[in-house]
Parts: sequence; structure tokens; C-alpha cells
Amino acid sequence: KEILRLHNGLEIYQYLRFFTKTISNSRKLMNIAFNDMNPFRMKQLQQLRMVHRERLEAELRELEQLKAEYMERRTSQRRAMSDSCASEDEVEGEA
Repeated sequence: KEILRLHNGLEIYQYLRFFTKTISNSRKLMNIAFNDMNPFRMKQLQQLRMVHRERLEAELRELEQLKAEYMERRTSQRRAMSDSCASEDEVEGEA
């Protein structure tokens, strides 16, 4: 009710600045902030979290797949290079 009586941003700022020092019941404040005034209900938050978590997990799976493919190519290239170097050594040894 007190906040509704304020007229401009400066008054609101000053009120909130000193308001936090006068709070004696933090549990009541938390209840007001997260239950009474909360525009997001817990069910909605859980649904949004689930959707975003599924997206993140899909991205992580994709990144792991790309990493595995990269490591496979890198290992194949190293083998090819070592085989190439070994055959050059064999040719020099025969000469």
C-alpha cells in the first residue's frame, strides 16, 4: 500500500532502499515475492525448464557426436601419416 502512494522513480528508489533495512519478517517477504506477486507459477516454470533442458541436452549430444567424429578423423590421419613415414623408411632401408 505504501508503494502505491509514491509518485515517481526517485521516491520508489528511496523507499526500497530503506525498506530493506526495516524488514523484520523475511519469510513473509519471500512469500509475497515468490507466491503472491510471482507472475510465473511453479508448474509453468517446471515446463519451461524441461523444454530448455531437453534442448540443451540435445545440443550436448550433438557436440559429443561432433567431437567423436573429429577424434576419429584425427586418429585416422595420424595413422595414415605414421604409415606413410614407415613406408618411406622401408624404402630408404632397402636402397
